[in-house]
Amino acid sequence: MENISIKELTFCYPKTEYPVLDGINLSINQGEMMLLIGNSAAGKSTLLKLLKKEIAPAGNLGGSISVTGTVGYVSQNVYESIVSDRVRSELSFSLTNMGMDGESIELLVAETASYFNLEDKLDMDISTLSGGQVQMLNLASVMITKPDILLLDEPTSQLDPVSASRFIQMVERLHRDFGTTVVIVEHNLEGLINNCDSIALLDNGITKLGVNDMVSHLRNLDSPLLDLVPAYMRIFPGVDTVSRCRDILKEKNLTPVIEKFDAPAIMKVRNIAYAYNRGVNVLDNLSMNVYKGKINCVLGPNSSGKSTLLFALAGAKKPYHGKIKSTGKVSMLCQNVLDLFTTDRCGDEVIFGEITDMLHIDYIEDRHPYDLSGGEAQRLALAKVLSTGADILLLDEPTKGFDPGLKRELGELLRYLCSKGKTVLLASHDIEFVGEYGDAVSLLSRGRIVSTLPRQDFFSSLNYYTTSVARITKGVADGIVCMDDLRKAGGI
Repeated sequence: MENISIKELTFCYPKTEYPVLDGINLSINQGEMMLLIGNSAAGKSTLLKLLKKEIAPAGNLGGSISVTGTVGYVSQNVYESIVSDRVRSELSFSLTNMGMDGESIELLVAETASYFNLEDKLDMDISTLSGGQVQMLNLASVMITKPDILLLDEPTSQLDPVSASRFIQMVERLHRDFGTTVVIVEHNLEGLINNCDSIALLDNGITKLGVNDMVSHLRNLDSPLLDLVPAYMRIFPGVDTVSRCRDILKEKNLTPVIEKFDAPAIMKVRNIAYAYNRGVNVLDNLSMNVYKGKINCVLGPNSSGKSTLLFALAGAKKPYHGKIKSTGKVSMLCQNVLDLFTTDRCGDEVIFGEITDMLHIDYIEDRHPYDLSGGEAQRLALAKVLSTGADILLLDEPTKGFDPGLKRELGELLRYLCSKGKTVLLASHDIEFVGEYGDAVSLLSRGRIVSTLPRQDFFSSLNYYTTSVARITKGVADGIVCMDDLRKAGGI
């Protein structure tokens, strides 16, 4: 039985001539878990929103969409759907609107909180929760109404790796326990790919295939989207486990890859402290160096203080203790890029020319910033930051909403900027990107920098907060933490 049937779907946003979606045909069966992949701006988020009429965007719609059953939706913006101050109120909100009596609501809230491991947080203020906990609350608030179909739009894009893994495990549990139909857009398929029923590629129409067939299809296309696939499946075609991948690599006698790191500090941070609420430090006696001409990276769990640190270094928040010494002009890209846009036209946000051409966004000049895809908005905001001519670029989650091809282009762009004398400090949950393009990597935990090390030393020293390639090659060869390292070592 079909839950979703789409036939010859086309869609254009207002005041645009080109279709975001064109000639889409797709069928999704009841109880199916389907991954939806595609390049940034391919229309993935638009397609999901069209499946839930309450949030469907305005525009010109052609073709037909048939949805059988109720629909729940969780977005990539962790705080977008929050309507209450406390966890209990958030869980009960939709039930109250449905007209349920108090006792029934109380029973369902208690049951749901237990299932989603939120029981000890029921009476907590949502503002005190980590990003991972808030996203789990979003999922629980949707599932408490027992929707037949669950739509997830990059739900882990703002989560640290541990929180992301827990979230995905919960989605898989819901699918397994209740047979919920799940459609999920993700830019990281590790942990999902072996439990899904199908993968749909949105690219001038839709190609829907089984997992192995889609991997082969992407490989035949030489598509950058192959980078979405877990590393062990990319390293050796046909290999479907980490252990088998390790066994093959052991036979290759890999050459250790060691890089040298030497650079002066362009910014020195010493013992800074910052608190939003008196007595509770978000940054606590934090010290670090930012190295000139390098891509400096800060990793850490949700709510560890990464964004606050960047705001402090940008001068937007003033620490009550400690010192920040900088020898260059600073500009910052904040995590919520929509906050940077103040006009109704992209062409009025930044001068279109060399920078926008470099970021491949010349075509959005006459569009409204709020009609952009996540990746397009991120690139427009980055163009505004680059246009300031700053010496030090502070980037908060710069790869959010980027497909693998855009990530590669961003990484090469940052390397180019550094070669021209710029310095980059980025905060990110994207461990794979940092493992590929970072120079110096720091771990921020509980308001302090625990350690700063060169990229290879950092990821080689960790077991969990590390790249997929580093996990595969640990104990096989030294210094291999990304696919490029593996090529240099003779592994592929």
